[in-house]
Amino acid sequence: MSDIRPPERRERRRTVTEPPAGVDREALARGAAYVAWDPGSADTLPPVPAGRAPEELLRAALTEGLLGGPWERDFPRYAWYRTGDVVREFRLTDQVPGRYTGYVLHPSEWPEGLA
Repeated sequence: MSDIRPPERRERRRTVTEPPAGVDREALARGAAYVAWDPGSADTLPPVPAGRAPEELLRAALTEGLLGGPWERDFPRYAWYRTGDVVREFRLTDQVPGRYTGYVLHPSEWPEGLA
């Protein structure tokens, strides 16, 4: 039984982390694209902030918001943008680098380190 190892620990989800050294956040935002989330039920659709397109919110999250790893193909897996009491999470999708989908988080789901 000596060959049994504990499972590897993965980085905790929804934890704010600093980007790697040398990351140009504006270039990161320019290379990102928003993909609409298509949930199975209409009652799970997230509210859309008035006056701001999802693509604009994604770019703001990458430029000035909070980021969370791990980093995949030069993009963070998570980016968050807070407006008042609303936190929108953007998460990398599929295999195409820089494609994100987004949704609003319940306060109990907010990432650790969010001020």
